[in-house]
Amino acid sequence: MPRILTWSSLQLLESSIIDNLPQEAGVYRLSYKSADGPYYVFYVGQADNIRERLTQHLNGINTNPCVTTYIKNLKCYFVYTLIAESNLRKDIERTNYDHFKPKCNVQMPAGNFIDINYN
Repeated sequence: MPRILTWSSLQLLESSIIDNLPQEAGVYRLSYKSADGPYYVFYVGQADNIRERLTQHLNGINTNPCVTTYIKNLKCYFVYTLIAESNLRKDIERTNYDHFKPKCNVQMPAGNFIDINYN
């Protein structure tokens, strides 16, 4: 039986939306919509403060060049789930990494695979 997470709706990665996010810990996924229709996850991460971390990504601060390239060149989106407990965040990040195989994660996140829902 998967652990049921409450994911946000898919939202546009822009400051007017990010500014209204909670300043809480969680796990997030960054994605873009391809020309053929589907959305593709290009990065998964976790943070102590979702709003602050997504703002950093949007502004190219403390993020890897791959993420910056996607954000500068494509309309990008994100989803997140609020998770206070650090080890659980790591497990959810790792599980998302294993599931989506995002191109911009340069190394496998710490944590263990757990059974979760993805939407």
